[in-house]
Amino acid sequence: MTSAPPGWLAEVGTEPEAVIREARRRQRRRWLATGAAMALVAAATGAVIAGSGAGSRPRPPGRHTGSAAPAHAVRPALPPGLVLAGAATTLVMWPVGYPLFTPTSGPPAYVDDLGSGRLQQRQIPGIIGCDCRPYLIGAGGRLVYVGSGGTTAISADLKGRPRVLGATYFFAPSAAPGQVWLVHYRGGVPGQAPVTVRPVPVTGGPAGAAVTLPAATDLVMRGTDAGFLLELRHRLDSGLALWSPGSMPRTLPHAPTAGIDSGFDATSRLVAYGTGCRWDETARNAPQDANTSYLACAMLRALDVVTGRLVSFPAPPGTAGWVPDGFDYVSAISRGNQMIAAYAATRPQGEGRVRLYVMRLTGPSNSPMAVPSSGAILPASTAWTAKGSWLLYQGPGGHLWAYQATSGTVRASSMRHYGMVAVPSDPG
Repeated sequence: MTSAPPGWLAEVGTEPEAVIREARRRQRRRWLATGAAMALVAAATGAVIAGSGAGSRPRPPGRHTGSAAPAHAVRPALPPGLVLAGAATTLVMWPVGYPLFTPTSGPPAYVDDLGSGRLQQRQIPGIIGCDCRPYLIGAGGRLVYVGSGGTTAISADLKGRPRVLGATYFFAPSAAPGQVWLVHYRGGVPGQAPVTVRPVPVTGGPAGAAVTLPAATDLVMRGTDAGFLLELRHRLDSGLALWSPGSMPRTLPHAPTAGIDSGFDATSRLVAYGTGCRWDETARNAPQDANTSYLACAMLRALDVVTGRLVSFPAPPGTAGWVPDGFDYVSAISRGNQMIAAYAATRPQGEGRVRLYVMRLTGPSNSPMAVPSSGAILPASTAWTAKGSWLLYQGPGGHLWAYQATSGTVRASSMRHYGMVAVPSDPG
């Protein structure tokens, strides 16, 4: 018996706003990676996929029906694209409209060349709906995502033919430019040993030799300059550690126990995570995502995995704590590891409202600086441009805003979106 993938494939209506609302709801209600991994079955191939998202509580999948735009639907005119001269970045924002998810496709995306402001609407070929992590990232000037044939890559402007990198729906960023790690869990279920990874170039080609990870590995976050960043099982909980072949895993300082959910972002050199975290929950009458759990952390820490330098930022006064979105969902650390952006929960916590702050990671220590017009409702996404120190975020009404941390300049656009990925226009 073959069924369509759960997760995003639930029928949510035919309006773009409904797609965005459903995407937000599903991100905050992801399946637990341990003990409740989702089974996704591609209708075209019958291959079993296991979802790797971790979240507030396990839940049964919704109805597995795709939906296309009704015959009378008229695609609205594209809004003006955001222009950030010298940003050298292609910004992909998704989802933005029709069609809804099917077993082999999904809603299209906006592609904005920030240097010129040229905005186009294009399809992400073969993308499927799942609560996988990571789901859509930039690597080597290309987009890498979960496609119907496995881990798939395409140019950042969504032109040309996609290339299947490997027949697995799990992958992880690599410290080496231009490649990702293909991740294989036994039976396709996260946390089931043995877990092996193989490097593969995002432009295609044969995968490299397999590396077997420690038996306690639950999830693979990424490769770093000091080995793999992993979530490891402990007796009663899970934690983050760095591991290199031939050595013992090294637990991160202050031992965060929320695992992947405590992450803000990670690069090849830095790992940013929360400690002193607790679970809060939105109220029954919250404006969005009612009765949904989220982490609020007393401290945000950024670890240089090579030097061991640890920078710590207490939650801003008057807030209820830093709110991590989990590794591999947003880009919080700027290019060159100079700055980090993070949301903090505002009171009362039951409303699920957050405000964005920016901190320097190099040079003299500084207090978190509030980003203008950055009040949002969870979940909210961020990204940094390749050049120009522009922070992209969701401002009032869910529209795309940009803040230049070095000058304090703010730009706003009329584009609305759910998630975004920023890819250098010139990866070289």
